[in-house]
Amino acid sequence: MLSLPTIAPPVPVDPCPTDQLTAVLDREWAVLRYRAAAVAQANAWSVTDRPFGDLDQLLRIAGHWVSRTTETNEVIGRLVVVARTDQLASRVVLQRILPGLMAIVRRRRRFCQDDAFEDLLGLSWLAIRSYDVESRPERVVCNLVRDAAYRAFTAPGRLRSATELATDPGALDDIPASTELTALDELAELLVEAQHAGVPADDLELVRHLVRSGSPDVVARERNVTTRTVRNHRLRATERIRVRCLPAA
Repeated sequence: MLSLPTIAPPVPVDPCPTDQLTAVLDREWAVLRYRAAAVAQANAWSVTDRPFGDLDQLLRIAGHWVSRTTETNEVIGRLVVVARTDQLASRVVLQRILPGLMAIVRRRRRFCQDDAFEDLLGLSWLAIRSYDVESRPERVVCNLVRDAAYRAFTAPGRLRSATELATDPGALDDIPASTELTALDELAELLVEAQHAGVPADDLELVRHLVRSGSPDVVARERNVTTRTVRNHRLRATERIRVRCLPAA
């Protein structure tokens, strides 16, 4: 069985966490892209009729570094379907959408905390795993990036506002069944699955605490620890959930 390299928590020396975590991802991908077992497994997915000898070539077929076409969109859509139950496929899809995720963080850098990219990256796994290709077959890459950004930057604020302002239980009746509630439901389901898979209770409680507070800084104050400690524990929790809730390929 093929296992993905474990992403180590960033060493707190780089003043730009986004660049630091990007370097970690680049090193992970450098290990994966030419690994014979990974390439053989990717070919077994049959997401394209075009031959490829490494994972970079598969990314090109899926539209990375080339013009986007109907074919590239269909290939990434097939990869997303495989990614629902395959950890390696999820990593390939993440690599495909990584430029879009980085662009969002760079645009928001003036308004976001230093750990915004860590937040976005962790929620990207949920976006990939829960994406419904059948109902949203067009512009898959763009939709995945938007879904991840929504979960990271928009949904927490809206959910907190709704909790703070809705004093009447019926006050939320006019809110349509949208991705705000869907994202929360998906996260709840994932945490239940993670609990059954043996993820430590402390890790799951940290994720719940982060969702409730919306900020590592707030969690750090409430737990009387440093923000860096919260970020490192969050990265560890995200990695454990990713590994245990997606079968190792």
